[in-house]
Amino acid sequence: MPQPQPPFPNAAAIIIQTGPEEFYAAGTGVNVKFAPNLPGPPNVGLATVEEGVFENGQWIPGRPLAGDDTGDNSLVLPRLLEDPEHPALFGPSQKGIQRVTLYRFE
Repeated sequence: MPQPQPPFPNAAAIIIQTGPEEFYAAGTGVNVKFAPNLPGPPNVGLATVEEGVFENGQWIPGRPLAGDDTGDNSLVLPRLLEDPEHPALFGPSQKGIQRVTLYRFE
């Protein structure tokens, strides 16, 4: 008889583009890779990633994230709550929103 499978982890995200190379992302348990959809250099990298919050409609930056926090040049939205049986790869997020800027390269 087959063993019951653990429930699939909850994952969800919303990504809002606010400029040609600027995005705000909120989510949990998601890994996002960006790809260009306009002519130009074929590769996309993360220029900046920072956690933060909006207060009274203004972005308040928090902790800047570096390569160790973002993974293989992709945006990682770790689970907001830590499940002891399924720990997040980079630990639980301190904030629910990340501001991301991108750059293109050959």
